[in-house]
Amino acid sequence: MPNTRLNVSLPTPIVDDIKALYGPRGISQFLEEAAQEKLDVLKREKYKDLIEGYQATADATVEVLKKFESAVTEERDV
Repeated sequence: MPNTRLNVSLPTPIVDDIKALYGPRGISQFLEEAAQEKLDVLKREKYKDLIEGYQATADATVEVLKKFESAVTEERDV
């Protein structure tokens, strides 16, 4: 995946903590992981109602398909 170079300013104590945990060259990795985790949470929250709606519709669709299953699978004299 292509990368975009950014110039980011963070408070020094935060940078020091990241360096202590990830090493001086691990800041980008930490920021990438933190950003991805935050995006995952935000997307789940944003799309929660939509996902629940799709799931409810899927359950109803399965029930309808079960009713027609025997008509589709039984042999026909044609």
